[in-house]
Amino acid sequence: MVAPKITAQEQRKIEVILTKWTGKLTWSTLVKKVELELGIKTTRQTLCTYIGVSASYKNRKAQLRGASPSVYTKITASDVRLVEQIEHLKAEVEVLKRNNAEQLRMIERMLLNANVIPNLDLYALVKRRPEEIQKK
Repeated sequence: MVAPKITAQEQRKIEVILTKWTGKLTWSTLVKKVELELGIKTTRQTLCTYIGVSASYKNRKAQLRGASPSVYTKITASDVRLVEQIEHLKAEVEVLKRNNAEQLRMIERMLLNANVIPNLDLYALVKRRPEEIQKK
């Protein structure tokens, strides 16, 4: 049976998990964490095929190699939840910024490529579509 493809939103969630990862990181632990947190049963080979997930894994692995253990202090359960929420949001913002930058580069590349096509009106490419115009 063929495993279902991972959607873009699921990829983003996996990248968030990787961005806030602490402790030893291996593909097998990542696969287990993805199954536990997201309910996605997948394999290392499948995760490796997604460029964003693979790049996030490599980046986080490199960061963890140089990381020293953090100092533990006495904190409450609510503090832990708040810190986890902050880390999750920071990781999500980082992933969204990276995706945004990639999309902007793609748009710039498309416009530059369209600019070299003879007799192509760039204004026709960016004009409003009839379905975007609101009826009054």
